[in-house]
Order: sequence, then structure tokens, then C-alpha cells
Amino acid sequence: MLMRRTRRRVHHMVRFALLGALVSAGVIACATTTDSRGIGGVSAAADAPFIDPAAGAQLCDTMWADLDDWRNQGSAIARVKFNGVVHTWALRNGASNVAVAGHRDAIDTITREQCPKAREQVKQIIDTVDLASGLVGF
Repeated sequence: MLMRRTRRRVHHMVRFALLGALVSAGVIACATTTDSRGIGGVSAAADAPFIDPAAGAQLCDTMWADLDDWRNQGSAIARVKFNGVVHTWALRNGASNVAVAGHRDAIDTITREQCPKAREQVKQIIDTVDLASGLVGF
């Protein structure tokens, strides 16, 4: 009889531990956003930081170079690789990293101005309405 009670207690403890882990994972997942305005809903249009045109041209060149590969790999893999390109680009352009983190629309703004055709193709390939929606981890 004592053995059964011990098993039940352990079983209940494991259940609560798993429940706690799931709740924690849910909270962490909710801390990120797919809102193209970024965390906090601050509109990028109102206070979007300046991104150097040379940095924008670098992003456009990189996207142009990768379009064929992304098209052949499908939208899921292309989205991951697009994110990698943007993360790498942002890291190489220190001020741009801050801009992208708080204002994901900055990517749409700079590509709309400098390479609208590449932007449209990337949107089609990664299957999003805008590039900001395709960014993860910013």
C-alpha cells in the first residue's frame, strides 16, 4: 500500500513538472511577436531609425544572390535562410541590428526603396505579406 502511494506522489510530481514546463514554454513563446511593428506595437513609420543606403544595398545584393536557391528550396527553408541573411546583415551593420530588433518594418522600408523587385520575389518565395512578417527572432 505504501508503495502505491509513493508511486502516485511521484506520478503527480512528474505531471506537475511537465505542466510547469509547458506553461513556461507557452510564456516564452508569447514573449515573441509576429507583429511587423515589433514588440510593444510601436509603429516603425513614426520613429524608424535611419539605415544607411549602403547597408540597404548590401542587403539587396545578398537577397538577389540567394533568390534562385530560395526558390528551389521551398518556402519553409527559404524563410529560415532569409532570416539568416537578415541576421548576418544586421550583425555586420551594427546600427542596423538595433533598427531591425525594434522596427522590423525597417527591412520592408529599405528594400521597398532600393530593390522592390527582389522584395516582391522574396515575399512570394517565403509566402508572407511583407518581409517583416517573415522575420523570426528579432
